[in-house]
Amino acid sequence: MAEKVVIGSAELWHGDCREVLPLLTADAVVTDPPYGYSYESNYTAETTTAAWMNTTIANDHDTSARDAVLTWADQRPWLAFGAWRMPKPAGVRGVLVWDKGPASGMGDLSFPWKGSWEEIYVGGKGWAGRRDEGVLKGHWVVTRASMGRTHPNEKPVSLMRDLMKKLPHGCTVLDPFMGSGTTGVAAMHLGLRFVGVEVHRPYFDEACERIARAQAQGSLIPLDPTPVATQQVMEL
Repeated sequence: MAEKVVIGSAELWHGDCREVLPLLTADAVVTDPPYGYSYESNYTAETTTAAWMNTTIANDHDTSARDAVLTWADQRPWLAFGAWRMPKPAGVRGVLVWDKGPASGMGDLSFPWKGSWEEIYVGGKGWAGRRDEGVLKGHWVVTRASMGRTHPNEKPVSLMRDLMKKLPHGCTVLDPFMGSGTTGVAAMHLGLRFVGVEVHRPYFDEACERIARAQAQGSLIPLDPTPVATQQVMEL
């Protein structure tokens, strides 16, 4: 069973995205999927009190979950974060580089250089807007839970917002690996409809709260003037 929560222009699902995909409708995919190398946080109780310390990422044993989603995306415009050490997804048209600035990023903490950049794969058709630099700078990572970080791989809202400005106007954006909901918050800022899926219950609950707060803020452009959360349980 998958749980569906509707918050204004956002449709959020708790479940495995591969099971939920047949029920979804979207015009574009923007996601930070499992990279496929069994990530495990190096943070411990001695370094942080965050809920995500010693966390593993669901479906991160290989790239099959990522590949299933991007196969579903087909010719829709899609963006997917990735790691240099793993095979790129099929259908990549270009690669962007996110300069993370002073953040250390993931990787072997004993290695004497910081992992201060990440790849973003671009595919599909229908991208819009002017041509910009392929290296994205100025979007720094929040590195500590005390500063508001709620997920080990959380991306800055400003980064997701700038990436999504290249999507067709008025489209519905799908993030099938929603995590704590950053893509959804950015979609709300841009007045886009959003569909998100997350398998890990604590992150799903956090995403619902963040997107509900975003809908309630006056800085947004909600498509539904009276966003009300409703819940449905669906048999898959």
